[in-house]
Amino acid sequence: MDSKWNVSEMSDTSKPPSSEDGGTIVETPVGLLNVYEYNMTGGSNSYLNNSLYWWTITANSSSTNYIVSYDGSIGTLGVTNGRGIRPVVNLNHDIKIVAGDGSSDNPYRLEGDNDNNLSGTLLNTRYSGEYISFGIGENNLYRIVSHETEGLTKVVLSGELRENGSRKNMPWGNDSTYLGSNVVNFINGEYLTSGNYLTSEQVNMIEDNTTWYLGTDKNNAEIVNSKVGLLRRRELMAGQFNIHYYNANYYVLTENGQLRVFAIYARDELNNIDAKIGAGSIKPAFNLKQNVIITGGDGTLQNPFQIALE
Repeated sequence: MDSKWNVSEMSDTSKPPSSEDGGTIVETPVGLLNVYEYNMTGGSNSYLNNSLYWWTITANSSSTNYIVSYDGSIGTLGVTNGRGIRPVVNLNHDIKIVAGDGSSDNPYRLEGDNDNNLSGTLLNTRYSGEYISFGIGENNLYRIVSHETEGLTKVVLSGELRENGSRKNMPWGNDSTYLGSNVVNFINGEYLTSGNYLTSEQVNMIEDNTTWYLGTDKNNAEIVNSKVGLLRRRELMAGQFNIHYYNANYYVLTENGQLRVFAIYARDELNNIDAKIGAGSIKPAFNLKQNVIITGGDGTLQNPFQIALE
């Protein structure tokens, strides 16, 4: 439902923002938390402290906003910088809980969001964020990103690619371009053919030729084509971590130039690392074919979709 959000500058964050203070109120379906709400939950000691950087809705000046830092503390930052986004909504009063207990392992499922008997349903009808059982061993969980190409389902490895219990890290390559990348050669070679990461049946479910955009979006971006790629900077799910490692970072598709490549760090920071000597982790992404169907599961972390070719 539409909600009212106070987006006024605040110097005293110990009290809630109020429309009576003559502040700026906007009415939209989606907003952000204000600093007072964060503090009232317990701040750094609350569940809202997720070890990442993210914006609040509260302005500190005409050019700075309050942010929550990776350690849960409140700080300020110029609004032209990049930090994480945690959308906030108010749900309509008549929405009903139909499953779950509200815990992180068993979240509430709402009426209209508790589909069952999905066997035979095309995967390309499902939603961003849902989980898929795909891959081998410790790399057997993927998530739906989008349906950017009509009929296809873009998915990404839920965590970072692992090998023998550790993250598989490698330098990008001899230059910062996509086609000159060791990483891209690996995910379109050994990753597909070795049998260590995917079964032959799963490889057959992957669309053979996907278009990848080397810019932050499709507009005016260089285009390359390959079976497997990476998510681009700012793409949905690009900053997603299931597990937060202090020193983790993984590559994104967007080129940076000057022998450096963009990577997303575990605290949700965008940074860049030396293409030749920096060691980043890998989150392979690809499109699943339009005739991939669901054979079991409900798309949750505890019960991911099982899939097969129709």
